[in-house]
Amino acid sequence: MRRSIDLENVTLRYDALLDRYSDDSRAVGWRDAQSQASKFYEIAQVFAHEKRSFTVYDVGCGLGNLYDFLKDTNRFARYHGCDINPRMIERARRRHGKLAVDCRDILLAPPRKRYDYVLASGTFNLRMNNSEPAWQKYVERMLRALYGISRHGIAVGFLSTFARHEERDEFHENPSRILDFVQRALSPLAEIRHSASPGHFAVFAYRSLPLKRISRLRGPSLKSKSMIERRGIKSP
Repeated sequence: MRRSIDLENVTLRYDALLDRYSDDSRAVGWRDAQSQASKFYEIAQVFAHEKRSFTVYDVGCGLGNLYDFLKDTNRFARYHGCDINPRMIERARRRHGKLAVDCRDILLAPPRKRYDYVLASGTFNLRMNNSEPAWQKYVERMLRALYGISRHGIAVGFLSTFARHEERDEFHENPSRILDFVQRALSPLAEIRHSASPGHFAVFAYRSLPLKRISRLRGPSLKSKSMIERRGIKSP
């Protein structure tokens, strides 16, 4: 399958950030570590009800920061990740030793196995020279791919059209538009979380969600907010 958009300039932008910020969260486009962690907290609610071991696949894993977050907050999660940027993968492995990450474009080379939950946090925030309609089509193809390799569900974080400011090279998604797409194309069992910040939201899509699990979305597998706050991370 051929790409319909140009990702080279996106990769080059992250290369420049990596050269400037090294292992800092700013190297993957976040304002600071606290901002990044609040987005992780939001998308982690997709599996917060889990009480047994499960797998997570982090698409656009960057430096593997989600691995660090889950290591501290969810004892049941088994982490795997991928990124299209080979320098990010190299740095992630250097930081974490034998971390299960690889350099992969899931549209061109989907993983051979499926994962319980597939996540993408900020993966689509930077569109560079791609037009907004072309990037939206790319995002929709990617969401189909994410859902296709998930066993239970997906969580994807976006910059919101409700953000107060928007940079020219950024992609801001309309929550209503993407929810409509997800419910029509992927699963009617979908929801929007718009709690991490006014300019950010996440869309969740589940393959199945018995009613008894809906009320447990903030269940015991995610450690208490007080623990997160002690580490200087403000939960939404």
